[in-house]
Amino acid sequence: MRLKKWFGTTTTAVLVSSLMLAGCGGGNTKTGGNEGSSGANAESAAPASKETVTLKAYFPGDKPAGFDDVLQAVNDKLKKDNVGAALNINFLPWSDYGNAVSVKMSAGEDFDMYLDAPWLSMNQMIDGNSLKELDAEVAKRPELKASIPDEMWEYNKFKGKIMGIPLGTTQGQLYGLLIRKDLREKYGLPELKTLDDLEKFLYKVKENEKDVKPFVLNGIKADKLPFILSDSANLALDEVLEIGVNMFAYSTKDKKVIGQWASPMIADGYERVTKYYKDGIISKNIAQEQNAETLFKQGKYAATYYAADGVEGLKYSEMLQDGSDKLEIFIPNGDKAKPYTAFQQWNFLCIPASSEHADLALDVVNWMSIKENHDLMEYGIQGKDWEPVGDSSYKVLSKYSFPGYVLTWRPTLNRTPDTMMKDDKKWFDFSTNPANFTLSPTAGFNFNAEKVKTEYAKITPLHDSIFLPLSQGVLPADQGKKTLEKKMAGLGGQKVIDEIQAQIDAVTSGK
Repeated sequence: MRLKKWFGTTTTAVLVSSLMLAGCGGGNTKTGGNEGSSGANAESAAPASKETVTLKAYFPGDKPAGFDDVLQAVNDKLKKDNVGAALNINFLPWSDYGNAVSVKMSAGEDFDMYLDAPWLSMNQMIDGNSLKELDAEVAKRPELKASIPDEMWEYNKFKGKIMGIPLGTTQGQLYGLLIRKDLREKYGLPELKTLDDLEKFLYKVKENEKDVKPFVLNGIKADKLPFILSDSANLALDEVLEIGVNMFAYSTKDKKVIGQWASPMIADGYERVTKYYKDGIISKNIAQEQNAETLFKQGKYAATYYAADGVEGLKYSEMLQDGSDKLEIFIPNGDKAKPYTAFQQWNFLCIPASSEHADLALDVVNWMSIKENHDLMEYGIQGKDWEPVGDSSYKVLSKYSFPGYVLTWRPTLNRTPDTMMKDDKKWFDFSTNPANFTLSPTAGFNFNAEKVKTEYAKITPLHDSIFLPLSQGVLPADQGKKTLEKKMAGLGGQKVIDEIQAQIDAVTSGK
């Protein structure tokens, strides 16, 4: 999953993955948690106990319930495994996290790891030589390297270097809708396979249900609607629809950066959105809607937004606690899905260049890339906070919930809750496998707006004022596109497009 804390656009989402320690420095490395020796030489082979160094980390958000007990258990195991480290993890409020970390870096505070991202201050930190390059260190730590697919390592570099541990679980975006299966069956409709099938379902609900409306989603997520409602949804055709820069896309047909709204591949999606809003299929309150999840749970709507990210579907698992099978997931073109992906992750565990214990911090990251150690931090104390269900699932026993996107998300080690609905697990597992995606020609591109920061700041408000209403259907497709094009041109949007183009060309020129 790619969990990102969005400011202005999109939800947390999005973004996770890896850390850990392969035990000792020098040439006599032992991997924590796997240090048992056999035979008569076991005692003589045991390494001397290391002095414990406390490593300081900063992460965003609130401290999880029960975290102190879990952190103590983690530190106890670090000591048992003779890693030579203990963790001092500090949580800072989201509202001030980016600024607070930047101030700490500028003041020269000694700390050893923190969460950063291109949407925070990572590009500026790299430009200021404030982060440690990690290529050589990752290569020395096999558990860490193996816990993250090669594609994630390769396509999450900055200026050709690993500047942070990419934190994620899914390898690309797969969108769809969560629908009421019981209503589909009530009207004798077959399993939804196509957008035409979906349309028949939505209009059948509108025509026949007095207390259930067709479709709801939070307005801020509506920029995904044209992707979901396009005939090209979840397919790698002749355009890359997303490049990680709001409102813009890249056409592989002519190798040009274009406005998303101008993409011919999803033009049909914009037309459907316009039609569905006009016909009352989409909630008339979509622009202000913030409670879609609650409304769907209350049974007031027949369909809502879905993303195969390991988070979105879990929001609705409580609806199945009565043992019913009333929900299912519709993925447009799901039987032939092979979407483009740049393997881009949104969150990175970074090591400040000023850290006095960078090697040890990476040892801990490697140590946490061993399954039992990863599970301890991610899920808590076994038997108290959770219990395993097979090798890849778990049962929740407490309120402990660690934000894995700051430290522990790893595609190869992830477990899913035993409450995850069958469809959700199917598509989440699909999204964690790199083989199910098509490599985007823009893979490796991360936009740095520094050269056009004035123009970029001017056009950014257009996302909420015009682009979102266009994506929501509130602004009809033809009118919204013309308005956005005119406003973009008047505020220096072409200069931003030219800069995005130049940066993409630099990435693609050697391919």
